[in-house]
Amino acid sequence: MAEQQTDPVPFRGERSVAILFDPEGTWSLAAIEGIAEYAKRHGGWRLLCAPRDAQGKLQLPPGWRGDGILSRFLSLQARRQHLSYKIPIVDLETITPGTYNPLIANVVTDDEARADLIVKHLLSLERDKLACFNPPHPQYSQKRFEQVQKKLREARQTCELFWKYRDKTWFKHDWETQQDLIKTWLTKLPPKTGVFAADGRQGRLITEWCHFLKISVPDDVAVLTGDDDGLLSSISSPPLSGIVLAAKQHGFEAAAMLDQMMDGADAPREPIRIKPLHVAVRQSTDILKYESPEIVQAIRFIRQNASLGINVSDVLNHIPISRRSLEQQFLETIGHTLGHEIRKVRFEQAQTQLANTDMTIEQIAASCGYSSASQLCRSFQKTLGETPLSYRKRMQH
Repeated sequence: MAEQQTDPVPFRGERSVAILFDPEGTWSLAAIEGIAEYAKRHGGWRLLCAPRDAQGKLQLPPGWRGDGILSRFLSLQARRQHLSYKIPIVDLETITPGTYNPLIANVVTDDEARADLIVKHLLSLERDKLACFNPPHPQYSQKRFEQVQKKLREARQTCELFWKYRDKTWFKHDWETQQDLIKTWLTKLPPKTGVFAADGRQGRLITEWCHFLKISVPDDVAVLTGDDDGLLSSISSPPLSGIVLAAKQHGFEAAAMLDQMMDGADAPREPIRIKPLHVAVRQSTDILKYESPEIVQAIRFIRQNASLGINVSDVLNHIPISRRSLEQQFLETIGHTLGHEIRKVRFEQAQTQLANTDMTIEQIAASCGYSSASQLCRSFQKTLGETPLSYRKRMQH
């Protein structure tokens, strides 16, 4: 019997694609990782990553002959320059106003979905006042704050804005004047305020000034950022809560869109919106509403140290109270034991890392305080009835 013939997959030839944004910060690195994964799966891509001119500015090399561009923060000037290449462009951040162009597609974070997560988290804190720290900045739009304000109005809540003007006078102030304006604003906020900041840099600026002004975070001012950055969060004191964006998926989807356009498709008229994943709750919004100071101390100690492999004795060494008394308070107030709380926090940390990183099971087990990878696997089987790898696959697809 003759072997059945199948049509071969057409060979498209090698494609040269420029990535025109800085590989700085956890979002950019993860987005580039998503682009690289798409290129690896589909083959035939040569990636030119963040090329620079003699002045260190992102710039395509003279004479570059490419097939597509992946960009971020596309200004009107950059838009015109890139269009001169007459090749497809996908912008991963900015929806540039103006006439539709079939060569430019937008794959952006879903700001409405982000605002939903922000508002739900802020309202869950039961703060007396809510505020937005929104100094003008070239790397994000005021639309991010407008969406938050809109969601708050729908919830019949108001929001105190740091910057109420649409002009560019903010940029006319020198650095010292800007800092004075920030300090004055923070000192006027009443106790029990929840503040939304655009990203980790702005959030860290708030926590640093709160420390200097002796404003307690999170008790007096709770801080939530709209773009979680693990590194900036870890060097903030206290660590910052933030919205975890699907950055790797964002890069992958942008590359997929560019691939379609390089095959001849026009850019869609509407942007593709990537929904954020969840809120990474850290100490900057970790408000504990328990009357017992021992309970508050114990939970905070566990959340800050669970990844170090602590046990119940470590908690008791930190709090001047008998084991029996603290265990009884925990059972009556929280509904489970101290040991259960340690395991719960450790497990939640492992879930977050599985969903948002490519760390190995062994690395995650070590970073979350498990004695071994097998202990982590047993914990997942007991709690969810699945392996860590199956959980990761489910969360990342």
